[in-house]
Amino acid sequence: MKKILLLMAIILPFVLTSCGDDKDEPKQSLEEQLIGSWVGDEYTVVDGKVVVTHPHSAYRLFNADHTGKYWTVIDGVKSPDYNYTWSLNGNVLSIYSESGLMTWEISIKNDVLRTKSGTIELNYTKAKG
Repeated sequence: MKKILLLMAIILPFVLTSCGDDKDEPKQSLEEQLIGSWVGDEYTVVDGKVVVTHPHSAYRLFNADHTGKYWTVIDGVKSPDYNYTWSLNGNVLSIYSESGLMTWEISIKNDVLRTKSGTIELNYTKAKG
């Protein structure tokens, strides 16, 4: 009887071991998810509220070397590129451009980049291709 109990004590942990998550792909960091092209709405801020002026016309590009570009396409006309550098500390995105520093709290889920700075909240969708 002692041998059976000893054998069960040895084998039982292997039987009850979970295989865990079956996905073999590693989870990407927030920075890895951010890299690429994003499309959102061009907007202005009136009395602290976002007013969308052109839906789905603002583009942001985040490169792996921490450079980026911003441009709009309105009625088929592309604006000049506005270049910037960026950094990410936790979930705080800092964008440095000629017009100064902007900081945004960000999250990414299901290819949607959610950004928040004070009372301004903007969403961008990962551009395909």
